Amino acid sequence: MDYTEPNKSIASIVSKNPEKHSQLIKTALFRKADIPLDFQVNKTYIESKSEVIAKTQESNRKEQYRVRTQWPFLADPECPPELKLLISDKITIYSNCVKTYESLSDAKENELGDKLRILVTNFVDNHRIYQELQHYKKTKTTLGEHPIFAQIKRIKDLRNLNTMELFKKKKNIENNLWRTKAKLKKEKREDLVRQRNEKIKELQMQLAEVNRLLA
Repeated sequence: MDYTEPNKSIASIVSKNPEKHSQLIKTALFRKADIPLDFQVNKTYIESKSEVIAKTQESNRKEQYRVRTQWPFLADPECPPELKLLISDKITIYSNCVKTYESLSDAKENELGDKLRILVTNFVDNHRIYQELQHYKKTKTTLGEHPIFAQIKRIKDLRNLNTMELFKKKKNIENNLWRTKAKLKKEKREDLVRQRNEKIKELQMQLAEVNRLLA
């Protein structure tokens, strides 16, 4: 829906039963990406095209997707700090996608599921960031749907606390951080790993801000 932009009637039909129309979806995506319709993914193809892929990626990074060129508003003084943080995340996500994709050809069968899960997760995260950046580029207003906006607000709210409240908050954050890290280490819940890592990251940001305010 995002990349082929079908008309409303086709979109309505396909969205009701995507599996039934999988061939239509595949054809539309292949045509949009200029990929031959008889294309098949296999190890030989990936390996034989690895050098071409690497050169294409390098070219894209230098010429087509240079951050400051694609999002010139980042240099503006009024650019929201949340968007600048998202750019940093976007670069990391892109790097993770490239590394994971390049490792697919050498992955064992029991590793493919995890690697594909990483690719899909990073793709979704990247698209959420893209939506925020594109919205600001078009309207000069923030969309504000990405979690980073709520995270930054919680950090800013810390600045309204007095010294005693900050010490109490510091203790609560440290305890929460310890519990979350313990759960991540002890409980083998792959479905919760990403969520817990994100929580740890936010708690560490809050703790750093509290320590800064107490210094």
